[in-house]
Amino acid sequence: MKERKSFKDCIVKPGETSPYANLLVDLAFKKAFDPDKPASRSNLINLLNDLLEPQLKRPIKNVWTRNVAKNLSGSKASRTAIFDLHCKDDAGNLIEIEVQIREVDNFMKRLAFYASEMVANQAEPGDDWNFDVQPTYVIALTRFPVFCDERAVHRATAIDMESGVQFMDSFNFTTIELSKVPFFIEKTSSDLSKWLFFFRYLNHLKELPEELDEEKFKDLTESAKVSKFSKKEFEDYRNMYHKVWDHNALRKGFFKEFADDINAKIEDRTREIAKNLIKLGDSDEKIAAATGLSLEDVVVLRSQLEA
Repeated sequence: MKERKSFKDCIVKPGETSPYANLLVDLAFKKAFDPDKPASRSNLINLLNDLLEPQLKRPIKNVWTRNVAKNLSGSKASRTAIFDLHCKDDAGNLIEIEVQIREVDNFMKRLAFYASEMVANQAEPGDDWNFDVQPTYVIALTRFPVFCDERAVHRATAIDMESGVQFMDSFNFTTIELSKVPFFIEKTSSDLSKWLFFFRYLNHLKELPEELDEEKFKDLTESAKVSKFSKKEFEDYRNMYHKVWDHNALRKGFFKEFADDINAKIEDRTREIAKNLIKLGDSDEKIAAATGLSLEDVVVLRSQLEA
């Protein structure tokens, strides 16, 4: 009988390469969760049922690719998601999965915009359409923090504010902050926790540990093996991977290179704010607390203004 290795023994060591692709890269995600191929369709159904279980009226039995209508605003080309996947399930629910690695402005309002388009695009021409809108689900995975708490998953829908009962099922949101997912998993962890672990850390494993030894996760890892890629798919994957992560490295390099200039501008702006508060008559202690300057710095600024 094959000896089962501990979680620690399944982690890629320095100099080793994982056999698994990074699921946050477009090609790898869609190869693992393609709605139009039987094996990957099963992966997608398992993912959606575990991810949306608190929000679904019944489990999803089947999914297929949803053709995306042209955005009503014509804004599709300006979107900043690394990629997205659109599907429809056997109950008529419309589902969109977004992966956002680069931090963007108005992130939550973007999700509301995407859901609104999915609703509006269901309209049919003529007077016979009776606004029988199917539920929409927007799932967003991010590599940057969104909420100021420790929860990795946030869910939202339209509710009655007094009773807390769902007001309508047209808009449903699931936001997943992968930066909050720990590099730790147990056999008793929830299926949702295991999925989130895969999204953040699969390409840090060299084989499946006992903690993740379940049929649906075995199927997923088989679909995510780089060895299953064709030569062209591997080249495309590698190019996508470097495009995504090189952007992040470039951004970090930019801030490192110009850190002194950036910090100087921030400090100048902070001092200007402190001077304005001095002119308004605030105390030194209050100004120091509001701006983050030391009390000594505030005293010096006050003396400069009064000189």
